[in-house]
Amino acid sequence: MTLRKLKKRDDGSFSCPACGNPLRFKDGEAVAVVSGQLDMDNYKPRYICDDCKVYYRAVLTTDYYDVFPLNQDKDTETKPEPQTALKEPEKPPGKGPISLPKEPTGEEVCPVCGNHFRFVDGGAVRVVDGKVDMENVKPKYECDTCGVFYREVLSSGFYLPYPQQDEDRVAQPSPAETSDDPEGKQEESAAAGRGPIALPKEPKGNETCPVCGKRFRFVEGGAVRVVDGKLDMENVKPKYECDTCGVFYREVLTSGFYLPYPQQDEDRIDGQAEPEPAKVLATGDLAPMMLKCDENNQCQCPRCGAMMDYVEGQAVHLVDGKPDMENVWDHFNCNTCHSVFRRIVNTDYFQFSEK
Repeated sequence: MTLRKLKKRDDGSFSCPACGNPLRFKDGEAVAVVSGQLDMDNYKPRYICDDCKVYYRAVLTTDYYDVFPLNQDKDTETKPEPQTALKEPEKPPGKGPISLPKEPTGEEVCPVCGNHFRFVDGGAVRVVDGKVDMENVKPKYECDTCGVFYREVLSSGFYLPYPQQDEDRVAQPSPAETSDDPEGKQEESAAAGRGPIALPKEPKGNETCPVCGKRFRFVEGGAVRVVDGKLDMENVKPKYECDTCGVFYREVLTSGFYLPYPQQDEDRIDGQAEPEPAKVLATGDLAPMMLKCDENNQCQCPRCGAMMDYVEGQAVHLVDGKPDMENVWDHFNCNTCHSVFRRIVNTDYFQFSEK
């Protein structure tokens, strides 16, 4: 390693020890990785000779300088090229940037097709086209018709379009599905049903099938299973079952929208017969619990899951000449498993009663 001092010119700049031309000053930068090793001295300023294709950098805190080959891509000054007409970068079909609220009102529409956006909360960081998509944590406005989503640029309040990923796309009905079929026999979709439809993650009990109008049967998610030789990983999600149409509705990712799928044999319940309770708990497993009536004056039975009726307390009356105390306090009566839950005095708790 050859060290040397730099000589100053009359104008105050340093001259190259090799060719004598003035050196160009460049300020230091952040620590860099060079040939797989950390270049800790990269923060120091350097003096560049564009003719010799080298630069000089001080050694430690001395007045002596070491010489290094010039990084052509990083340190060479490039002359500005003649200005030409700028070509607009390629974008997915969509307009942008557009202004959208951070909290949607439900009235936001796509500027291209005019359909209402589907708002999706941000998800986990993921890999797209081999690159980490750190911005996926931001919420998005999805347009399933145009196949794009709009995501905020930094925190500017303006949104740009990007192509949808397969896992984000929600299927849209094709024109063939909505047009009249002269033979009355159109090719059916994955299941006989409509979708996507919006359904709550926690059911209120009044959700109905959009095809037949019957109330859904809500089923909690189960274990992963094999369907048609493939693992059904989505089976862990809860479902809205329609036994009349023979389909169930399951959420698409975490979008809040549900699509229909054909029921499996193990999930199907005969719509003509009263469904049997899945399981009746033993009376010894029932601890005192709070029970509340719904708008129909009913409550779900803690033993079998069926709906039981609320019975208000009555005055004491005589039966066969004896006072009947059985119905003095209000209680719930289940006609399916024939259980009775009576109120614990001066509390909102009910406990199982033998009669």
